[in-house]
Amino acid sequence: MRIIKYVVPFLFLISFRFSAFGQVPALDTAQILQQLPQIGDSLGLRDSLANHPEYLQLIADSAQFILGADASVIDSLAESLGVDPELLDSLTETVPEAVAPKPKSDIETTIDYKARDSIFFDLQNQMMYLYGESEIDYGDISLSAERISLDWVTNSIQANYILDTAGKKVGKPIFKEKQDVYETDDIKYNFKSKRALINGVITEQDGAFMHGERVKKNEKDEMFIRGAKYTTCDHAYPHYYIKSSKLKVIPNNKVVSGPFNLYFGEIATPIGFPFGMFPQPKEKASGIIFPSYGEDQNRGFFLRNGGYYFDINDYMDLKLTGDIFTNGSYGLQSVSTYRKRYAFSGNFNLRYNKTNSTQFEDESFSKDFWLNWSHSPQSVGTSRFSASVSAGTSTYSANANNVGYDYQQSVNAQFNSNISYSKTFQGTPFNLSVNARHSQNISTEIVNVTLPELSFNMNRIYPLKNVVSSKNGILSKLGFSYNLVAKSELTNAAVANPSFDVINRNPLDDSVIGFSSDNLATLFDRAKLGARHTIPIATSFNVMKYLTVSPSFNYTEVWYPKELQYTYDAVEEGVRVDTLRQFSRAGWYSSGASVSTRFYGMYNFAGGKVKAIRHVITPSVGFSYSPDFGDPSKGHYSEVQIDEDGNTRTLSKYQGFAYGGPSQGENASLSFSMNHNIEMKVKTKNDSIDEYKKVKIFDNLSMSSGYNFLADSFNLSNINWNARTSLFNNVVSLNMSGTIDPYVYVLDSIGSNDQVYQRRINRLAWDNGDGLGRLTRGNVAIGLNLKPKGSSSKNNQQGQGSGMNPDHINNSDPDNPFLPGMEENQIAGNVNQFISRDPNQYVPFDVPWALNVNYAFNYTKNGFNDPVITQTLNFNGNLSITDKTRIGFNSGYDIKNKKFTVTRLNIGRDLHCWTLNFNWVPFGPRQSYFVEIRVNSQLLKDLKLDKKSRSTYTSF
Repeated sequence: MRIIKYVVPFLFLISFRFSAFGQVPALDTAQILQQLPQIGDSLGLRDSLANHPEYLQLIADSAQFILGADASVIDSLAESLGVDPELLDSLTETVPEAVAPKPKSDIETTIDYKARDSIFFDLQNQMMYLYGESEIDYGDISLSAERISLDWVTNSIQANYILDTAGKKVGKPIFKEKQDVYETDDIKYNFKSKRALINGVITEQDGAFMHGERVKKNEKDEMFIRGAKYTTCDHAYPHYYIKSSKLKVIPNNKVVSGPFNLYFGEIATPIGFPFGMFPQPKEKASGIIFPSYGEDQNRGFFLRNGGYYFDINDYMDLKLTGDIFTNGSYGLQSVSTYRKRYAFSGNFNLRYNKTNSTQFEDESFSKDFWLNWSHSPQSVGTSRFSASVSAGTSTYSANANNVGYDYQQSVNAQFNSNISYSKTFQGTPFNLSVNARHSQNISTEIVNVTLPELSFNMNRIYPLKNVVSSKNGILSKLGFSYNLVAKSELTNAAVANPSFDVINRNPLDDSVIGFSSDNLATLFDRAKLGARHTIPIATSFNVMKYLTVSPSFNYTEVWYPKELQYTYDAVEEGVRVDTLRQFSRAGWYSSGASVSTRFYGMYNFAGGKVKAIRHVITPSVGFSYSPDFGDPSKGHYSEVQIDEDGNTRTLSKYQGFAYGGPSQGENASLSFSMNHNIEMKVKTKNDSIDEYKKVKIFDNLSMSSGYNFLADSFNLSNINWNARTSLFNNVVSLNMSGTIDPYVYVLDSIGSNDQVYQRRINRLAWDNGDGLGRLTRGNVAIGLNLKPKGSSSKNNQQGQGSGMNPDHINNSDPDNPFLPGMEENQIAGNVNQFISRDPNQYVPFDVPWALNVNYAFNYTKNGFNDPVITQTLNFNGNLSITDKTRIGFNSGYDIKNKKFTVTRLNIGRDLHCWTLNFNWVPFGPRQSYFVEIRVNSQLLKDLKLDKKSRSTYTSF
């Protein structure tokens, strides 16, 4: 038995060196043979083999199986054990080749391990110990810690940390199983049962962080936690958490809690419940949406945005919510999003509100709705469908009073919608588009709906391109295209009133009517229906190399389902306008030619910062001719008596129609324009690549006018001018435009109420000594965009769910900010800790900010009438006073009434795992404020507190 006692451990050591358990510190055959003499002497194997030679066969079998039957190996082994080499060699020759049996073990794959300090094997107890930054990998499982022990008998592993000289925990175990990470004080895990017993754990599960004093984990990865803290804050010392004595975590399903309380830092709150359940589905699921509560001065106490979420399928969902107020008002909302990959995506939002009157014993109420719909195609093909809809009742924004929630919706007056479908016919020059348009002004309550608007186009084709020999000749460039547009437009705007009496005019035509089903007859009567065909024919050629001549011919035809008929009623002394419901068409044409070229001018500077100035001039002269289609003989116009004095006027039977009709009077006009572009090249300050850069002085400086040779008077057209530039590297943008009337006005008299009676006479202002003429229209728009040069924002914010902070809570840890007793000398020298503990004492000098100011000046003046001036000033900006605090504002100033428009101030503060928002409208009819503090994570999105002021603005 003595030889068994020593030979078996000896052979086990050799086999262990080559087993799967010893792959990291693997030794080759030569290294083992070098160690055999020392091992044999320490165990006394030489003397044992001398007394018991019958065990040599065991040595031979093991040597052949483990080391191979190489002669040099056998000789070295015999010499190490003090045995005759020939005897040992003869024994190996008689041993048949062995087949390695498949090991039967609870260990299913290779275990890789390493340690910085040392690895100790306890062969007698089949234990392995790793010291210093130890790591073990086993399939999907990995463990790192300062100390790790592995028990081969029980298939278990245990890890823990050590304390350094300062008493701080070093090398805390971090256990990873697939995507789950557990940071612990110590852990014991069984490979066979896949169960674990953990002390002092922090783990993340589906975006939530669980802290536990003692945890049991079963083979289903369910955790049973004692002394638990549940939070979505990834900080080592969470800013808030739900503390429970017992907690069960079911992965990808839910967290079930016993009695719990809500804590902020280490301060308990009275907010608690006997039990709780926190769903944690990784995929969206249907469920109840809990409402928020508050008070509104007009409608009383309320519950808002409560309802149910429907997870219909992978492509669509639906959220139905409602609001209810104690004065009987209520609201309903339906929100749906949909998406099909590589095809389309969109969202739909329909809101309905019933608002009761705030007056005592007043049972009146208003019903409002608002619709938002957005649809965008994501695929590329020959057809495309898209939608952008924003429409509703004119009183919706006023009654909803959501300026704190949706500033743009509350202050905007103009809303537009468009639903479009387009189709390109592949292999042909044709394409089709169909649109449904909507425009609405909630201030004027004017609504325009175009349903539908159709456009059919043929791209320009060149029928003679491949017939003639010259590719750049007149005939090769001769081409034509075709365009058809048709629409049906409904509007509730007032109908323009002619300057003569219409005896059968509808009284409602003078006012804006409600856009509702009650007024459908009037809306259809005002509807504009029609179609227009356009065929342009054009070519181009060069003259004297630098002049481009472009002759053209255009034919236009309109179709209408009705036309107007004018008759004078001598009895009632007015004009009767009748609408004839019949097909009506009219066609006209025009021809012309234009000549354009381009001049370049350059002025170079000998030295200095400016190298050169370049001036590009693009003049253009065009001539057009169109016959007189206003002759009553052509059937488009009628000579109609308009009063008892026999005065007549030529009136079009398409007056006020969708596309109008032919122009009146023969026209032979010469048009001319001149565009200027001025740039300069200056030296750059710090640019090693480009020594010079271009600076635009004027992006565009243009002037245009025309002269009609066949007009009996006022031959010269108004002079239009435009200028656009930007200054200081696009910090300031400037746009100016205007119209100059070149003729003289004569003042006849000034009547009652300062009414001006004047005449425009056929005399040029230049001949009258008044220069080019009078400015009748002028517009100036100035935009200012300010921000610090080279400003940057240090985005050092910790994202939620980005990972766990490796410093676990320790009640004796001096770095815990929620524990008392922090001495100043403990944080001295650590600037980051100093700032985090008292940010009010830190003043940043590199502060990101932005300021946008837009000013518009509009001027109109007709002769001797007083000018009409409108001015608007809008400004907005933001200021990031810290990396986590941002202040923004939107406002404007009514210069005429000398008061501010709707102004909103908003402040946002990132509180790591919380967000604080404050919106304030300090004055005006929408004066209000809204404060909200909420958890960032969607897991606990209902954990929030908001407060809304008692708004006093409601409109019916």
